Amino acid sequence: MSLRAERLTKSYGNTSVLRNVSFACAHGEFFSILGKSGSGKTTLIRIIAGLEQSDSGKLFLNGTDITALPAHARRIPLVFQNYALFPHLSVLENVAFGLREQKKPESEIRAIVLETLKLLSIDDKMYRLPAELSGGEQQRVAIARALAVDSPITLLDEPLSNLDAELRRTMQKELKAIQRKTGRTFIYITHDQEEALTLSDKILILHNGMALEFGSPEEIYHRPKTLYGARFLGNANVIRVQALDKYHLKTESGLVLAHRETLQGRYFNVVIRPEHLETVSAFGKNTFRAEVLASYFKGAFFEHTIRLEGVTLTMISPKPLPTEPLICVSKFFIFPLDESLTE
Repeated sequence: MSLRAERLTKSYGNTSVLRNVSFACAHGEFFSILGKSGSGKTTLIRIIAGLEQSDSGKLFLNGTDITALPAHARRIPLVFQNYALFPHLSVLENVAFGLREQKKPESEIRAIVLETLKLLSIDDKMYRLPAELSGGEQQRVAIARALAVDSPITLLDEPLSNLDAELRRTMQKELKAIQRKTGRTFIYITHDQEEALTLSDKILILHNGMALEFGSPEEIYHRPKTLYGARFLGNANVIRVQALDKYHLKTESGLVLAHRETLQGRYFNVVIRPEHLETVSAFGKNTFRAEVLASYFKGAFFEHTIRLEGVTLTMISPKPLPTEPLICVSKFFIFPLDESLTE
């Protein structure tokens, strides 16, 4: 079942939280809404759930306008960041709660709960209270409670943020496997870039209440439309340049980059991803002798701080660098200088 948003806006007093946000989420997608704290992510997912109303704009579920529908009529379950489990109820009763609210027969409720708990591998914990569970097990219960409800869409508001790094990685894989197995649409809130890239079929990047990027992880990473999007995904280097001529850009320190784009204006921001700085054996296009300022071993790769023609950049490589390597800037993105760099 598809979900479409058209120009959603929301303000609290004089503070604008969402500004004409539009997107489309197809049936069976793992759809992530990515952004920093204060970007409007949680407000957007609460509007989708029906827990809040937008000031303007529309929401369509499978083509039907649900903008004015209350939360109970939408029947779109939401997994909260803090799990929101009932402490006095067992795992079984927590998962059964939404089904009882729908007044399903007890025999059907038990069958659905058992099937869902098995899917999450916590059927052996069904008679325990939440306080008797680990953080990962509590998270599984919260997800099971949402999945037990008969709905084609499940909303998840940063559900893994309270878990340690190792458990979080494990749960990411399990979430993706569950989503694929059930065929449900997952709409997932996160501030974690790597998590969004790992899990998502589509990503919406929010910043200051605006939708800046929308597309597959590969599209957004390799073909960003905005400076913020290019900078936010990946540990990008941003340098300011001016047009030297039709096909060359120059920094204040004298670094000159050749390009083939058609540009309007004179001043620009250039974004260079660390992996787009590569060691080469001979001089060529956009190749410079580098000074290595620092190197850090990161396990699977090395991170280097280098200087090219007076410009300090972060670079990653699979092995250590020689003292004065030849470095090629193999790819970079160009954006208008007046585009905001606000965090």
